[in-house]
Amino acid sequence: MSIEIRRVKTSHERKQFIRFAWKVYRKDPALNRNWVPPVISDYMKTLDTERYPLYEHADLAMFTAWKDGVMAGTIAAIQNRRHNEIHHDKVGFWGFFECVNDQKVADALFEAAAMWLKSKGLDAMRGPVSPSMNDQCGMLTKGYDSPPVFLMLYNPPYYNDLCLNSGHKVGQELLAWYIDQKMIDISRLSRIAQHMLKKEGLSVRDMDMKNFDSEVEKIRDIYNKAWEKNWGFVPMTDKEFDFMAQSLKPLADPHFIYFVEDKNGKTIGFSLTLPDINQALKHVNGNPFTPWGLVKYLWYKRNISMFRTITMGVLPEYRNKGIDSIMNARIAEYGGKHGLFASEMSWVLKSNEAMSKLAKVIGGVPYKEYVIYEKGI
Repeated sequence: MSIEIRRVKTSHERKQFIRFAWKVYRKDPALNRNWVPPVISDYMKTLDTERYPLYEHADLAMFTAWKDGVMAGTIAAIQNRRHNEIHHDKVGFWGFFECVNDQKVADALFEAAAMWLKSKGLDAMRGPVSPSMNDQCGMLTKGYDSPPVFLMLYNPPYYNDLCLNSGHKVGQELLAWYIDQKMIDISRLSRIAQHMLKKEGLSVRDMDMKNFDSEVEKIRDIYNKAWEKNWGFVPMTDKEFDFMAQSLKPLADPHFIYFVEDKNGKTIGFSLTLPDINQALKHVNGNPFTPWGLVKYLWYKRNISMFRTITMGVLPEYRNKGIDSIMNARIAEYGGKHGLFASEMSWVLKSNEAMSKLAKVIGGVPYKEYVIYEKGI
């Protein structure tokens, strides 16, 4: 048996890198039942250092593993210079990890990523982060019996063994909270929200899509301020945020994106919730933009029954005033009126007791768990 590591260099090799996942998940009926193939064109952009704005301050190296001449795994290594400047450390990242159930192949992939990161002067590696903390991250360790929601990851259970046996330690644990809208007393939540709004002199409004750019600017400002002290957080540059906003704009339902304003009209909080389009993407095999893929996507999109609250942000000086609860009440009200009776709040640091408490108050149950690993190099 021989294992060869190859560096991905061409566009063709990048597509080959992405397509390898099909070999892992399609062969296993249990995995294939819940796996949602990535949108190939989106991954091609994310891994294109000429197009994706992250790489203005980050470097990327992609590797494939070949066992006896057959591709057996993939990994990407990322040096995020802004992360190191902000957190004053020398941490590199790995992501886009897919692998057959073979420890030697996994070890070879991790070693390739580690050596590249070490050559950049870094002394630790953290992952999976694909390719930044503002994108997709975390290895699933609990909750394999249901599909991932939009922009969350899914993986075989044995990936965790491959990581641990290769010397990785648990760095942070993440939770995804499942909320059954049918179990929520929405009228009670609404009364509490109205009381808080009146007490604090606040108001809530939907996103104004006609002024999309200025609305995005408000979200960006609050997002970067609200999250700046969170573990591993790196504020997005204007280009990164605008790129993300334009990517998500076709999916946005303005009735699910809320702004909280004070009595002077100042925006002090926001909530971003999107429909779980994974329920439709599951049926298009990674190609929603082909003629047949688009037809299937639009057909299955009609029956989306779940949504995902991706992020909320409240200015630091307005915390602990129940603003998160106000936005959650609005989400529950709208979802209940339009047949969306389930939601996921993700991801949330397991150590974030305040967010976990909020999730419990609205009937949330932690049904999926993820890990971000760390290892010295």
